Amino acid sequence: MIHNINGYKWVGTSDIVGPIKPEKPKPKEWVKPLWFLFTVGWYVALSLVIPTGIGWWLDRPSKLGTHPVLTLVGFGLGTLIAFYGLYRMLRRFYMEQKELENKDKGTK
Repeated sequence: MIHNINGYKWVGTSDIVGPIKPEKPKPKEWVKPLWFLFTVGWYVALSLVIPTGIGWWLDRPSKLGTHPVLTLVGFGLGTLIAFYGLYRMLRRFYMEQKELENKDKGTK
């Protein structure tokens, strides 16, 4: 029979096995959500800036001279790209979290 007294495992009445070590959290379990937020932020920012910049570049008088039409078209296109990509990323993240939750429930 194993007894737990003051953080030590006791086998029988006199054999000391050693201290019970509490489960340590995985050292990098906070990195994945943080990296996900970092990725989403950059994706949205670049999805807006790149098409808008291309539209602005094409709107210049030396190019097409359609100021501000293509800039607004680029911004609209960038917004659509950003929302679609954000939806896909959030959906994938949600599925991964749900899978981890189910895996944790299965082990307990």
